[in-house]
Amino acid sequence: MKTTLICLLMLLVGLTGFSQDSKLTVAILGDQTIAEVNIDTDKFMAGIKALMDKVEEEGSALPESYRLAVMVTLHKDADADFEVYSKPMLDTDKVSAMLKKFRTVKMGRTKFIDFPVAIGFNVGENFEGIEIVSPHDKIVKEYEEADLAQKVLLNKQWAAENLPVLIAFESSVEDKFKGVKDFGVELSKLDFSKKQNIKSLTDNNHNYWRATMEMSSGNLIIPVTKILMLMSQGEFDYAYKFAEILPVFSENTATATVYLREINQRLGIFDDQLQQEIGKGIVLHDKGSYDDAIAVYKAILSQYPNSAWTMYEVYFSENAKGVKEGKVKLEDRAEWDKAKIAIYAANPLYNMDVRANTGKEAYLLYRRFEMSTLFKNKDERLKDVFEYADIAMDLGVYDFAAQLFWLTANYDKDASEKSLLRCMYCLEKLGIKNLKDNFNYDYQEAFMTIEKEKEDEMKNSQAYQEMKD
Repeated sequence: MKTTLICLLMLLVGLTGFSQDSKLTVAILGDQTIAEVNIDTDKFMAGIKALMDKVEEEGSALPESYRLAVMVTLHKDADADFEVYSKPMLDTDKVSAMLKKFRTVKMGRTKFIDFPVAIGFNVGENFEGIEIVSPHDKIVKEYEEADLAQKVLLNKQWAAENLPVLIAFESSVEDKFKGVKDFGVELSKLDFSKKQNIKSLTDNNHNYWRATMEMSSGNLIIPVTKILMLMSQGEFDYAYKFAEILPVFSENTATATVYLREINQRLGIFDDQLQQEIGKGIVLHDKGSYDDAIAVYKAILSQYPNSAWTMYEVYFSENAKGVKEGKVKLEDRAEWDKAKIAIYAANPLYNMDVRANTGKEAYLLYRRFEMSTLFKNKDERLKDVFEYADIAMDLGVYDFAAQLFWLTANYDKDASEKSLLRCMYCLEKLGIKNLKDNFNYDYQEAFMTIEKEKEDEMKNSQAYQEMKD
């Protein structure tokens, strides 16, 4: 629909006498790729044409040296907003008079999220003759300046507000894409501003995995939908794990990729601030001020309860305090066994473990550590993605492993069959048993081989051998 909207604007420009000599410029400031599901194109084009006429009329009445721009933002639940920019600045009365005229134009409303457009007169092809502030820039600035608690709220709201856009694409696909359509229809009945069980809606949902397999390579709308679902529930740690890795496989022009970029921007900014806050506690811990450090960490958790790293630091400081006071023995693992339940629930791929009593525990501790050694060399990204998936499978994080194995099966020809079989193995563990029937393999033998290989890898590892000895 992006191309369609641009073509319609070009046609409109031609019908209104727009030419190389025209002083009118139109710029869509919102995401053009979502126009198909977000706006009524006919109403939008009629409104834009009427607004262009009024901008041209107002601009033509100004001295030739003046530059004029009008930004109109369509909303879902309110009439459009209009903002006037000029160079030199117009007086307040003149701006008010213009706004009164512009507000008579009926622009319609969006179906889901705001959609901004700018119309300029005498501003140049790219609005270089005047400075305007886009709604997106305002949102980014507000987000950057927010404290941690506000960022949590803003991320949850943004995810819940934008999920219906992707769901609309999914529920409106052709009937032959049954998994995608059924998944979209299922989600369209839910309110993600309220508590939802993301695991049951994705990991253990046949439609989610069928939809994943029905989408073309590079179009990651299904896993990106999952990321937004996680974000809507405040599960940023785990959402970020998916968001960090998916760009390796995404098409630059896909709607999901546009969202993926913003997700990574948002979660990256959030993570930077979270690290800074945790760092304050670590400084206190290193000085031996354990109570003060714990107070810092608990303040963070009051704002963002799902921070695996912060929960780990609480354990670490409480344990250090207990050892110092003689209340806890250095080798005691009871408190860690309690703490890790919540830590791994928030982030199943958290790369720290503390205690190991058996060879298997020692191996899994080392596998968590190995995640930090990946993605150091761009030339080995696909190999590292496969290894990342393999570690996730060892740790029992089957949804993450299945997602990455499926992606590598489509992109890494050398590991395609191996990735596909491991993907099906992980889906079997998640209770998704019939999708494997679409691929012709002896799964009983394949799954037994996988389990034998994994057992051998573990038992032959140095970590396992040293603990056994």
